Amino acid sequence: MGNQTSKAFQATLLLAVFLYTNAFVTPGSGMAFKAPSVSLQQVRMTMDKPDYVILGGGTAGLVLANKLSAEAGNKVLVLEAGGAPDKNLLVKAPAGALKLFQSALDWVFFSHKDPGCHDRDIYLCRGKTLGGSSCVNVMLYHRGDEADYRAWEAAGAEGWGPDAVLPYFKSSQNAREPGMKGAYHGRGGMLDVELPRYQNPLSRMFLAAAEQLGLAGGLTEDFNDWSRPQEGFGRFQVQQRKGRRWHTAMSYLKQALKRPNLETRTGAHITKIQIEDGRAVGVEYVQDNVKKAVRLGEGGEVLLAAGAVGSPHLLQLSGVGDRAELEAKGVPCQVDLPAVGKHLRDHPAANVYFDIAEPVALTDAMFTRDGKRVKPSVMAQWALLGRGPMTCIGCDHGAFVKTRPGLAQADLQIRFLPARGENPDGIATLTEVAREGSKARGLAFQLVACRPKSEGKVSLASANPFDAPEIQTGFLTAEEDVATLREGVRLARQIASQEAFRGMVTGEVFPGADVETDAGLEAYLRQTCHTANALVGTCRMGAAGDAGAVVDPALRVRGVRGLRVVDASVMPTLPGGQTGAPTVMIAERAADLLLQEKRAAGAAAAAAAAPAQAAAGGAPAMA
Repeated sequence: MGNQTSKAFQATLLLAVFLYTNAFVTPGSGMAFKAPSVSLQQVRMTMDKPDYVILGGGTAGLVLANKLSAEAGNKVLVLEAGGAPDKNLLVKAPAGALKLFQSALDWVFFSHKDPGCHDRDIYLCRGKTLGGSSCVNVMLYHRGDEADYRAWEAAGAEGWGPDAVLPYFKSSQNAREPGMKGAYHGRGGMLDVELPRYQNPLSRMFLAAAEQLGLAGGLTEDFNDWSRPQEGFGRFQVQQRKGRRWHTAMSYLKQALKRPNLETRTGAHITKIQIEDGRAVGVEYVQDNVKKAVRLGEGGEVLLAAGAVGSPHLLQLSGVGDRAELEAKGVPCQVDLPAVGKHLRDHPAANVYFDIAEPVALTDAMFTRDGKRVKPSVMAQWALLGRGPMTCIGCDHGAFVKTRPGLAQADLQIRFLPARGENPDGIATLTEVAREGSKARGLAFQLVACRPKSEGKVSLASANPFDAPEIQTGFLTAEEDVATLREGVRLARQIASQEAFRGMVTGEVFPGADVETDAGLEAYLRQTCHTANALVGTCRMGAAGDAGAVVDPALRVRGVRGLRVVDASVMPTLPGGQTGAPTVMIAERAADLLLQEKRAAGAAAAAAAAPAQAAAGGAPAMA
């Protein structure tokens, strides 16, 4: 029996190694092996006159799809431009994200001549698949802190304060760690959250160095505990289940797909929202090179969930936006709403790289000696146990810091990476490692202005719905953000100089130890600044008198009945940290609002009909 067990284990190990090493092939060979699957890819296309049409099957859209279709009387249709990610091993393995940038699962947006960044075009990864950016992001689970949501409410987002949003954070979460408990965490929700299942030696050194420096806030086990300030250093929680990425296509969609009142159509490129007499009545899209349309049922709604780039772009293509800008591109204006596409905020980021003395970096642990292939043993460890370097995207240790006195909240997030690239642009580094393999050995500090003041915009490039919009991130147009990142560079140097790194850190690569002045550091930041992928604000919510708002606190688009926006674009400001968790929270709360409104309307209609029924003798008999 023992010999048979040993042989079975060896066979399983060999199979895992074969499948997973063929998934992570030589970096230059393009897309990975993808097993055939139809588990998330519906083939029926029969739904007529749905109650809700969800535009975008991404992070927010699939939450809506699940929650709204849970009531059998609701007919729900999801339109998604991408496909199904469920058997793509690069999506499942967290480290596979290296190869998802600029892949078929990515819209591959670029900004256009950003003025704060030496007129560079900055790459912006946005998910183009069921699950959206939850399939291609770095999986960090951050909510921000209470003050972020007090600020939302103070800015006119009534009903979105901390007491209102916390129940949705909790109900959506399935906290998998014993330490995640109490008033700020939930169990039994659909979004699995755990602590990183791999810790590189360099990451342990980072925590020790932060302790030695006396970084404010100290070591924290939970950055989502609102009973304490967000400041501190430690491990970041991740959106994973047993070392696998846990995106909304797996968590929210998969369990709902068998419902007869839910239909998803993939490969559906939305071209226009049909608006008649001030009401959204349907949607036009192209699928398989064929123009198609769907009309809403009576009283139905279009729910726009295409993200902070896609949602304003679709509004503009449909004639909702700044009249002068629309007409200049040949789009007839339906609703003059100048705020559409404005107020874009994102996390500007910059890197500091150091060389190290020993082969202990994440890339050393993951790749074979020539740097061209993932080690079979590493793949097997992940495939069989859900542990090891393949569970790690790299930046799951870090800190939140106030860089100057007088700040009410942390303005800097440090994301520590136990590896480095050869390009100071962090996103370019990841794509280079994926394409060419591991070359450099070192460590990096990615410095993120986590509550930025700079604003950009999303505009029509043309009236052609297949042309990407024109994006300007606005990075570093606010002096506060420059100051935050500049002090971040100096803080990274202080951490790297602590005793914990002595004998390991051998020298600074970028920006270089000789770059010390404010002017020199600012020049480096403007030349290398990149995104930390947290775009919000382009359909901002606000009060009735707020000229900068696109939607009201019920997420209804101003001037158009039957149309709401439900995604990160409605956030008035960026919460500190990444936006995946707040986006899910918004969709959970929006679904509740929609269901409550529908029930109330049904009850009102029934009450109005009751006198007429009684007069006609149609009242039900009493027992």
